[in-house]
Amino acid sequence: MIIQTRRMKSQKYRRLVNYIMSDRGRVRADNTFTICHNLRSTDTEEIIKEFVANDTFRKRRKRSVVAYHEMITFSPKDADSLNLEVLEDISRKYIELRGDRALCLAVPHLENKSLHVHFCFSGTEYRSPKTLRLDNKAFRELRLEMERFQQEQYPELKNSLVYLNAWEKQQVKEQGKLQLSAPEEQLKKRTGKATDKEQLSSLVQHCFQNSASRDDFFQKLISEGLELYQYRNKVNGLLWKGRKFRFRTLTLTNTQLAQLEKGMDRMAELRRIMNQKSKERGLER
Repeated sequence: MIIQTRRMKSQKYRRLVNYIMSDRGRVRADNTFTICHNLRSTDTEEIIKEFVANDTFRKRRKRSVVAYHEMITFSPKDADSLNLEVLEDISRKYIELRGDRALCLAVPHLENKSLHVHFCFSGTEYRSPKTLRLDNKAFRELRLEMERFQQEQYPELKNSLVYLNAWEKQQVKEQGKLQLSAPEEQLKKRTGKATDKEQLSSLVQHCFQNSASRDDFFQKLISEGLELYQYRNKVNGLLWKGRKFRFRTLTLTNTQLAQLEKGMDRMAELRRIMNQKSKERGLER
């Protein structure tokens, strides 16, 4: 990801807020998100008023910063791996690290393949004269911290790494690929056949592709004769031929698992609606 910042030294909130909100008019309401952090309203005019009101707590100095316009941009090559849930999660993490006590408006712009999120941070914390200023060293550390978060939570976004060093980037590139040990490589070369790990990874991906929810996925794995193993009450992977395999080792990413969670949430909501309708029909009788 590329993280950019621009300091605003005049009260041009209206122009910035209108620009950030402009993408909402080009996409469906259910195909975007708006984060109003420490803001009471979601209305554009009211948001502008809140930024102006908070600015009254700023100490008046020459060329002091009124607001920060910041942006996170991702590589077009990662567009297929980015969805609204991922973008919003990364955006909320950035707000947490950058200015959790400030006012912040964040909206993604999705009009082209170069997906990016715009942020408007107040120049000071909420109802406080304390500024959000970061020196170059602190801002560099913020960028690194965000990429470490991306690396850990969304390793599939391999093309959007900018600030990590070469060794760290290589570690990320190796994630999402099935890693074979030296003995496994030798066995494969000698027999010309897929290893146990490769066969298991292929089976896991097949079950995932045909699953509508997390429970459905687990049930399909069990029906294939596989055993789930847990750690701290969370299913982490599979037991097979006396060995433990984490889902991550079998190239099932956090994003894919999150998609299954979402599917399960949708099914639970549908069941709730159906139960509610059944109760209503019973009352009508």
